[in-house]
Parts: sequence; structure tokens; C-alpha cells
Amino acid sequence: MTTQQESEKSIRPPINELDRESEVLTKLTKRFKSALKKERDEDVTQTQQQIQSLPPKALARRGLAILNLRVSTVRTALGGTTVVELEPDLAAATEIEKNSVRSGDIVAVERIPSATEKKSKISGPRVEGVVLRQSPKQILISLDDKYAEAVLSLDTRLWVVKLANAITYTRMDETMEDLAKLSSATRLQRIIIGTTKPTKPQESSEPVTFFDNSLNDSQKKAVAFALSDSEVSIVHGPPGTGKTYTVIEIIRQLVSKGQRILVCGPSNISVDTILERLDGLIPPANLLRVGHPARLLASTQRHSLDLILRTSEPGQIVRDIRDEIDSCFLKIKKTRSGREKSEIYREVKTLRKEYRAREKKALTEVLNQGLVVMCTLHGAGSKFLSGIEFNTIIIDEVSQSLEPQCWIPILAHPEAERLVIAGDNKQLPPTIKLGTNEKILGTTLFDRLVATHGDKFRCLLNVQYRMNENIMQYPSQAMYDGQLQAADSVKNRTLADLEYVTKCEETETTVLWIDTQGGEFSESAADESVGVDIEGSSKSNDLEAWLVLQEISDLLDKGVKISDIGVISPYNAQVSIISKRVEAFLGSRQPEASDNQKNCLEVSSVDGFQGREKNAIIISMVRSNEKGDVGFLKENRRLNVAITRPRRYLTIIGDSETLSRGSKFLKGWADWAMDNAEIRYPDVGEVLEFAMRLT
Repeated sequence: MTTQQESEKSIRPPINELDRESEVLTKLTKRFKSALKKERDEDVTQTQQQIQSLPPKALARRGLAILNLRVSTVRTALGGTTVVELEPDLAAATEIEKNSVRSGDIVAVERIPSATEKKSKISGPRVEGVVLRQSPKQILISLDDKYAEAVLSLDTRLWVVKLANAITYTRMDETMEDLAKLSSATRLQRIIIGTTKPTKPQESSEPVTFFDNSLNDSQKKAVAFALSDSEVSIVHGPPGTGKTYTVIEIIRQLVSKGQRILVCGPSNISVDTILERLDGLIPPANLLRVGHPARLLASTQRHSLDLILRTSEPGQIVRDIRDEIDSCFLKIKKTRSGREKSEIYREVKTLRKEYRAREKKALTEVLNQGLVVMCTLHGAGSKFLSGIEFNTIIIDEVSQSLEPQCWIPILAHPEAERLVIAGDNKQLPPTIKLGTNEKILGTTLFDRLVATHGDKFRCLLNVQYRMNENIMQYPSQAMYDGQLQAADSVKNRTLADLEYVTKCEETETTVLWIDTQGGEFSESAADESVGVDIEGSSKSNDLEAWLVLQEISDLLDKGVKISDIGVISPYNAQVSIISKRVEAFLGSRQPEASDNQKNCLEVSSVDGFQGREKNAIIISMVRSNEKGDVGFLKENRRLNVAITRPRRYLTIIGDSETLSRGSKFLKGWADWAMDNAEIRYPDVGEVLEFAMRLT
């Protein structure tokens, strides 16, 4: 037997292990594919029902459509894709109204239908694409190739309507197909599948020289572990424990060893949070961000692959061809001759072919300079990255990611020998449309790796730098086995410590529970137009909303700033009610304040506050009924996010009797509050009197 044959034999698992691996993969991918199909169908159904049943103005009010637009320009972007720029049709509007259409959303662009017209029978051209950027004056949409010609015929008043994001589901489904067919998994892939054990982590004989000496012991331990011989490491970062700083240090250490790293996250903001912190720590030429520059934070756009390509020498020829294509589009727009349009478009197709060939060569040159390449999990399967090899894959916010998403970079880059994942499986899980999918898709890669390989591959960051010690106490006990510690710099801080706040008993309090038990502050089902939660029927609580406003008023009277306060409710309907009342209240109280100052008081859902913090947080729990029904408040991870957002002060407004009957976590929280929080019982008459003064 030759040396090469002996080496291959040592790497390749025995036949019986291959059979077991195939069996595990078949079961795993079959479950995922079935769940993803159901999830996609539900997403499409929900979206289509709204689009087909509601008139355009109603869809616009819900934030699902933008009306009264017209084509401004059509141009060429990275990859030879066509980008259409839309602007307000000045005959109907001067600005694009606020809505929930965001970068990355899949949308359709077509003629605005009348209120009675069936949307499935709208005449005229229709194009579909991905939103790149939106502002009050402009919306940019990247189109699929098949719509590149049709967009040139959009010459009437238009609308943009949000569609179900089938692209992400398609990429995950294709990834599961590839995983099912995996015939020669790498060692790292077998470890992630669960058929091979990782190398046990051992401390290096050479101590780590840290770039950031301010890291605490648990952070340094996590960094050293990620640099060990183990192929897999999990950085468990509860709220405020400096997970991002730990990930930054791991990246810098790996770069210093000459490694090439692919850093991924489930969303653009999760990736850009790390990119923003790395900016200035890694040489600009070695730090690249794959994704459209419009989706990046302004402070980090200089690392955009698109922008670097434009300014690099290899990109000069590419730019010249792009300019030629855009010039052709202008000619098409100006001519009325159908024959001439066809001739020019044939020229565009020829130029596009050359453009893509030249661009691929230039991209490869630029990407090969990057030691740290950053993208979303979805973007990790991009054709731009094919052929680029990485030593280590890092996935941040892994607990907000579906496992099929995490397999995209793992399969696209089999050359990687190390996987570092970071997140907190005690905070918000990935968004799942169907409750029946919770067991399958709700189990993240973090959960499965810990279940498969044990806690010895997980490092808990145990010192938090956000919350007063009293605020931290219950989530630490209930979610982290009491292992969290408050750093000395935050453990005793209160609102009273702020120089502009009046020092009194109220501002020295850290946790207040305004207990609405007794049935006078009962919940109600919201009007469907306000929004829905995962149960399908959003809830609201009118009197609780007034209590929120009363608490805001009290805090402002003590000198607390608008920007110090955040309001959270698990229910969209309640968020909507509170938002409108806060806006009216601040407008009457501080009419001289600018809109930006008023908007500093944020009212949002739990999901909207993930990763955020404020000096004072007010939570409206909403649920109050005789049955003790709390709906999806049974989800401990969602509540854990809510109660760990404040730095100095937390107010909970809720019915302790209803909540205590809802779950073990809620009962424990209410019991803890009785011993450790200030309890206040509101008078419904006083609340109504307060409401009357403001209306």
C-alpha cells in the first residue's frame, strides 16, 4: 500500500460509519425539507391572502405596499444585474410614505390596480426583484434577469407590493438536497452531522497574547478555546456579556496566524455589527463585505466588495463595459421604434456576457486579498465566493438562525477545518410561521451540537456589563443556572446616578411591577388591521397602554430623558396603540422638540429590541383574563430578551394572577418580584382620569 493510500484510509471513515452517516443525513434532511416546505407554503399563503383580499390603500396602510411611484432610471449593478430606481410620482405624492418594506424584501413592481380590480388580472408588465435601498425620495430594486427587458416598458403610475421571500427557502432547500447527497463528508462536516466526535479542547502550551487586554477571564477562556485543536467551539453569550468583543478577538487572533476566515450571520445587521467593530483593526484590503453596499452601515461601506471593485485597477475595464450597458438602456428609453429597441437589447446581452466574464476575474483577484470575508448565511452560497478557500467559518447569532441556513457556508466551503458559532439559545429563536415546525426548525445548530457533543465544547461568558444586579437576578436564575455576574461598573447603578435625574426613592428603584390583577385591566382581541402575533390574533390592553403613558410621564417629570426610555410589548396591536399615544403625548408635552428627538423614545416588539438596550425599559404584558391564558408568552426565550434590555430601571405592567398561571417561568418571575421588586397596584379611576386629561 502506498503512503497516499494509507493517508486516504486514515481520513475516510469505515464502511459501517459511512452507512450510519448516510442514514443520519437522510433522516435529518428529510425532516428539514418537509418542515421548510410547510413553512414556505404558510408564508406564501399568508402573504397572498392579504394581497388578494385587500385594496391597494389598505395594503399600504399595513406597510405591505408603496403606492404612486414611477421609474426614474434603469442601470447595471454587480453581477450584471439590472437595478430599477423608482421615485414618487409627483402628480400624486412628493415623498414615499413610511412602510415596512425593507432592504432584502422580495417585491413586485407593476401598474397600480384600482380598488375593485382583481390583482391577478392586472394588465401590463410586471417585474420582481429584491429591495436594495429605500428613502423618502427613492427605492432601488435589483431585478431577476428575466425581467431586464420588461422593466423598460413600465411607463405608468406604479406600486411596489411585498411578496413572500421564496428565494431564501429555495436556497435552504437546495442546500438540504446537497447535504442529502453528500458522499464524502469532511471531518468537520461529520462532526457537525454528529457521526464523528470533535477533538477534545486542550489549552495550548503557548499562552495567548491578547490584542484586547480588557477582556475578562470568561472571554479570554472562550478565545483560547476557539484557538485550540478542537474543530468546533461554541461561544455562549447571554445579554450584555460582550459576545461581539469576544468574536472580534477570535477573528484578530486567527488573522495573526495567517488564516482566512468567513464570517456569517442570519441578517445584514448581525454581520455589519461585527464589521463595524473590526473596522480599523484589520487592514482595509484584508476586510471584505459581500453584499450590496446599500445594505451596509454607512460607516463600513468602504469594505463593500462592490465599492472596492469599482475603485480597483482590475475593475476599470468592468466599469467601462457597465457604462456601455447603461448607455444602451438610455437609448432604449428614448427610442419609440420596437425594431431599434430589439437591436439595442441584443447588444446589451452581448455586453452582459463580456461584463460577467471580466467581472468574475476581477472579483477573484479582489477576494483573494481578503483574510476576513463577511456575508449573510444566505450570501455564503454566492457565486462570488465559489473557489475562495477559508480555514475557519464563524457564524454569529446562530440561535436566531435556522439550521438549514447554517449549512449553506458549511457545504459551500468544505475546505474549512474549523467552525466557531456564537449566540445565546436562551434568547429569541429563529422566526417560525407554523407552530408544528417549532420542534424541528426551532432546534438550532447551537442546541443540536450541545446535545450531540456535550457542554465541554461550549464556553459561557458569565460577566454582564449592562444590567443592575437586581434586574439581572431573575433571568440569571431562571435561564443561566445563576451563573451570571454583574460587573462592578454596573451592578449598583440606578437612574438616580444620572446627573440630570432627580434623586428620589422612585429613581433609586431598579424593578417596579405595576400589578393589574383584579380583572379591571382586562385584555381584548385587536382589530385585524393592527397586526397579528404567532397565534393568529393579536391582543391589546387599552388601560395598560394608559399606564405605560403614565409611567413615561412620571419618568420625564423626574428628569429622565426621552432617549433613555424604551417600551416593549410582545403584541403588535399593543405596540401600535402605545406608539400612537406616545407620539401624541410627546407632541403636546414638548411641541418644540424635533421629530428626531420624539422618535428617540422607542416603542417596539420584543423582536425589535433584540440586541438593544435602554436606561429604562417599560414592558406591557397585555394578557389579563379569567382563564389564565397567556398565549405565546409561554415562550421563555422571548421574555428573557424583554427583561434583559434595561441598564438601570425596569417596569413590568401586567396581571400577576393571569401570568402566574401561564408557565413555570412566569410564575417564578411573579414570585421573585414579590420579594425583590417594588409592587404597585394601580387605581382604575386614576388611570381613566389621567386618560381623560390627555384626550
